[in-house]
Amino acid sequence: MSDDPSERGSAMEGGGFYNRHSAMQATGAAALLALWEDAYRTVDIGQGPVTIVDFGSSQGRNSMIPMHIAIDGLRDRLGPSVPIEIVHTDLPSNDFTALFEALATDPNSYMIGTSGVFPFAIGRSYFAQLLPPKRVHLGWSAWALQWMSTSVVKAQDHILAGMSALPSVVSAVEKQQASDWRCFLKLRSEEMRPGAKLVAGFTARTATATGWEWLLGELWSAAGEMGKDGMFSEEELNQITIPIGLRTLEDIKAPFVHSGYFADLRLEHLGLIHVSDPCWEEFETSGDKATFARCHADMTRAWSGPVITSLIADIRRGPQLASELFARFERRLLQVPRPHRPYMAAVVLSKRP
Repeated sequence: MSDDPSERGSAMEGGGFYNRHSAMQATGAAALLALWEDAYRTVDIGQGPVTIVDFGSSQGRNSMIPMHIAIDGLRDRLGPSVPIEIVHTDLPSNDFTALFEALATDPNSYMIGTSGVFPFAIGRSYFAQLLPPKRVHLGWSAWALQWMSTSVVKAQDHILAGMSALPSVVSAVEKQQASDWRCFLKLRSEEMRPGAKLVAGFTARTATATGWEWLLGELWSAAGEMGKDGMFSEEELNQITIPIGLRTLEDIKAPFVHSGYFADLRLEHLGLIHVSDPCWEEFETSGDKATFARCHADMTRAWSGPVITSLIADIRRGPQLASELFARFERRLLQVPRPHRPYMAAVVLSKRP
């Protein structure tokens, strides 16, 4: 399998599945809106048109409200006639059909009731330059920057690379994520205009906790059950390592420590958010364990299913084995429901004027 993330299988579960099962991601994105509002109200625009880029858009549903309020805020500042282009980017295997369907039919679509707004899509990894130099006024990215640019890191003790306790894996993940973060910053700086701003939220951790211990621990245990039942060999289990890491705030600050700037970008804001669990909130009202388990199983499959399927050695049986994994995962979640509250880093970057 290629190390290029654009060849790593489907970006998210297709057919609009991710759009239907990403309530947790929507909750996290909502927590960024105050930072986003400050960004689009204060960013230096100059003469139009305005370019806003949505990095790692997936199928677009969770981008509709952030883009809509930015359009409204910019219209208040600039008047109704300045053209605004919205550029959604994701891997070439992303379900862009679902994105454009959401633009046309979602009740929160930013295209409803607007004019002079032009949506585009780019099917390419954000670990490459995506736009011409000095093109971007505003950037938005939610729940994307935790993905690593390579899938070569293999953990023998967990399904998520960033949750391994093995020193060699911990070191490899830290090194890769440091390199990826600097790469992302340099590329975005090239694309951003002087004074431009980028707001991002992505999976993070404290020094001692990730917030994912229970949920992904159960997913790894479900995979281990399949190993004991002869459905995966030990080597095959080691191969199934989701290439995601979890940075601390210190990791995120590291490129900026020396001078306050890195690649002409300043870290304007950095915070850690403990995201609430919409599945748990519904469970507290209904007491329905089956609905709670299905909610989390579907949300987890929405973001991890295609990658897991692509990592299963038996290509012909990959989809079948992945379905079995998530069925077992759901049954485990049913046994002792508990809230899942992941950590998210909230970041605002500004380009040197």
